[in-house]
Amino acid sequence: MKYLRSLALTVITLAASAVAFAAKPIPGPKGGRILTTEAPHAEFFVAKDHSVVVTFYGADLKALPVSGQVVTATAETKAGKVKLDFAEKDGALVSKSPMPEGDDFTVVVQIKDNASARPKNYRVLYHDEICAECKRAEYACICDDQGGEKEKGHNH
Repeated sequence: MKYLRSLALTVITLAASAVAFAAKPIPGPKGGRILTTEAPHAEFFVAKDHSVVVTFYGADLKALPVSGQVVTATAETKAGKVKLDFAEKDGALVSKSPMPEGDDFTVVVQIKDNASARPKNYRVLYHDEICAECKRAEYACICDDQGGEKEKGHNH
């Protein structure tokens, strides 16, 4: 009986540790935001020319070639919605047009494993400022309070 109780306590502790570990965002290799919690991971990255680059990675965070994935994104700005379509370029999917000018808007990224698969939606609160703590763009911040405090007006 003590063995079962000890085993149950160990399992609960490991599960709680796994949840706590999974809650911490994974830093994207290019400096973007990892959208997915499981491999293949998809990184949302805004390049200097304001194009959006979505790169896929294995569990080891090594880049994977694009293999039929379909990505679209919609920037929901105060002025209206702007749809971004993507094309394959240099092993990633790159938006055909740049993100809208400005800051403080939501980008809805839709990823399909292939053209006929069900889409998975991810939301990115786009802020281009640099986080003072982790030195990443705010939309890709990996600090403990990423997202939550920013929405309340807190800048790291």
